[in-house]
Amino acid sequence: MPELVKDPFVLGTILAHPDDETFGVGGTLIKYADEGVRVHSLCLTQGDQGWMGDPEHPIVTREGLGAKRAEELAESGRRMGLESVTCLEYPDGALAGVSEEPVLRDIVRWLRRIRPHVVITWGPDGGYGHPDHIAAGERALRAMELAGTPRHEPALGPGWQVRRCYRFVAAADFIDGIRGINPQFAEYMETLAVKPQRWTRDRLGAAIDIRPVVERKIHAMKAHATQEPDYREWIGARERIPWLFSEEVFSREFPEAGGPPLESDLFAALRKTSPRSLAKRA
Repeated sequence: MPELVKDPFVLGTILAHPDDETFGVGGTLIKYADEGVRVHSLCLTQGDQGWMGDPEHPIVTREGLGAKRAEELAESGRRMGLESVTCLEYPDGALAGVSEEPVLRDIVRWLRRIRPHVVITWGPDGGYGHPDHIAAGERALRAMELAGTPRHEPALGPGWQVRRCYRFVAAADFIDGIRGINPQFAEYMETLAVKPQRWTRDRLGAAIDIRPVVERKIHAMKAHATQEPDYREWIGARERIPWLFSEEVFSREFPEAGGPPLESDLFAALRKTSPRSLAKRA
């Protein structure tokens, strides 16, 4: 077991759908929760346009899907060891069309309450071009800027400066692997306005080895029972290309945007300074 930190850092995620935390960055969250980092997630929608279970045997109505998926996210967070999970109710599939002001206020309020040292959000292409993912990443970046400006809406809480931000992306070889074994998903990506960028190794800011915790990631994925069709695809992909589940990769937004050097620890640059002293500087 990794050595627990005595004065824990805080990691926050700002993502779009209830399964993003798990299917996307679950291995990373489990790794840091195991180390004693306090991990919190913010989900901007309830994902109420997603699957309702096996299409032939739905486990919930469309009207009840949002609440059900919020429950699944909470259970998934429990399995991953997250300290808190917050699920907002912005419209699934239409996040980009929502007025920025209320979304930003909600994110700023959350950031100032959670006070994360490191934040993970979606990359500029939303992983594979999903417009909700792209909107979540854009809103998160703007909210982090505002949260660190004390004069901006002080009623939302004392200002808080996030020290490092990483954006979850899909590595080029991962996208290539998915295209090869799932032509339907490849066709779906082609229908999206934004196409996935080629995130080759030289463009990445961090790569987190999740092999030691991959079975626990899968256990957390199973909490999303309504998304069983997607889960089936993921497991099928893993069986055919085992290395697809070996790491989770990120671009570095700030400081020192982009890559290289390629980091293997999202907190490496902060470990020489205690979380308590960082808080005093905020």
